[in-house]
Amino acid sequence: MKNILIVGLGSIGQRHYRNLKKINKNLNFFSIRKKRNSPELNKFNQIVKKKFISRKKKIKEIGLKELENQKVDLALITNPTSLHIKTATELAKKKINLFLEKPISNNIKGVNNLLRLIKKNKLICAVGFQTRYDDLLQKIKEIINSKKYGNIEKCYIEHKHFLPYHHKYENYKIGYAAKKSLGGGVLLCFSHEFDYANFLFGSPKYTFSSLKKSKKLKIDVESSALVIAKYQKKFETIFDLDFLKKKQVRSCKIQFEKAFIKWDLIKSNLKICHNNKIKLIRSKFQTRDNLFTEQLKQVLKSLNLKKSPKSNIYNGIENLKNILKIKKISKFN
Repeated sequence: MKNILIVGLGSIGQRHYRNLKKINKNLNFFSIRKKRNSPELNKFNQIVKKKFISRKKKIKEIGLKELENQKVDLALITNPTSLHIKTATELAKKKINLFLEKPISNNIKGVNNLLRLIKKNKLICAVGFQTRYDDLLQKIKEIINSKKYGNIEKCYIEHKHFLPYHHKYENYKIGYAAKKSLGGGVLLCFSHEFDYANFLFGSPKYTFSSLKKSKKLKIDVESSALVIAKYQKKFETIFDLDFLKKKQVRSCKIQFEKAFIKWDLIKSNLKICHNNKIKLIRSKFQTRDNLFTEQLKQVLKSLNLKKSPKSNIYNGIENLKNILKIKKISKFN
């Protein structure tokens, strides 16, 4: 593992670059980018310099044609969602292993062809659902499988974050999250929630979805979503998502027959309430950056072992199909 290509150097592209440098200082970096006026950001998404200048970071900017003569071990695709599949397909044709940021796309066009190329060229393809590497998610999965608290009766998953606060360094109205053409909207932007629910519970049947556009935010995508899904033909899960709440909330609450648990993804802890006692478990990843770094460590390990990572093209495709199903049954209010 030596040469890394990053397509797009916005906030997430820069985060991956910083974390890869921490993991291995000897990596060589290349980039393909259209937007060259992006500010340089730190791990808190705060501007540290007016422009991110690739050459000062020892990142060589190249074009697709130059890849014919340049070996690349892994390409990270961090451009807008709507461009992911087209970009990944071009790189898969060149037999380059892939890391696609989530969600993998905003529509199904080209997905099967990309999967065919990945299989044909025996490529590793990771997808950026870093939550799958969270030790607390693994702990919840263990609790569910153990049946120690009985069956699940219901679940409530909440993610709320005021869109103008998401990337404070830019006008939120021009960011990908606010634009339908770039793959924005609360369903796609908060796709992590649907992915980790699938990991915990299996495949869902979506029974209800209500979407709203905010007049206040003045964006052309849904700003809130209330979705109900049934898992294992037994219990319902409510997904409550929006771009409107100024104090960020992100949690998963599960009611078992004999206990109640709450996973707080902001505070990185898990509360287990059982027999009038509360047990608090803290994640070993106490910052978002820790979890992003762990994700990349595991992806690099998967590449070296030539094994599919925990978050891969298959759950990326499943996640996209589920969101498209939700959109199909949705009512706009």
